[in-house]
Amino acid sequence: MSLKNNDFICPHCKGHLNVGNHLVFATKTERKHKGLIMMSPVVGDYDYLHHNNFVLNAGEKVDFECPICQADLTSNQNKDYAMIHMVGEEDGAEYELYFSKIAGNRSTYLMANENFESFGDDALEIEALFYE
Repeated sequence: MSLKNNDFICPHCKGHLNVGNHLVFATKTERKHKGLIMMSPVVGDYDYLHHNNFVLNAGEKVDFECPICQADLTSNQNKDYAMIHMVGEEDGAEYELYFSKIAGNRSTYLMANENFESFGDDALEIEALFYE
């Protein structure tokens, strides 16, 4: 499956989060600094853009919100992860996409039905992520 040309959707308002070649999120750090982050739509690519004055410290938890409805995107499964929906371009299937809210942590998970795929150097086994 191509992981670039998929559609990314807020699980709350069903609004589209991808604009051009980026996913757009409103964020807030533990230090209460707010800013927009534009992330790569390629699952497992951890490049992102932000304003120069919006600094993310390694290890700091970052809250992600939908820029459309301002809903908190924190996963119900694990508070250290955000969750959005991804609709696959090739199969039209809807997936749950989980990504770490900890700055510098490279872990992403793609789930649909009983299928599970992990990405990134810091990825855990599914049991450690969701069943602790």
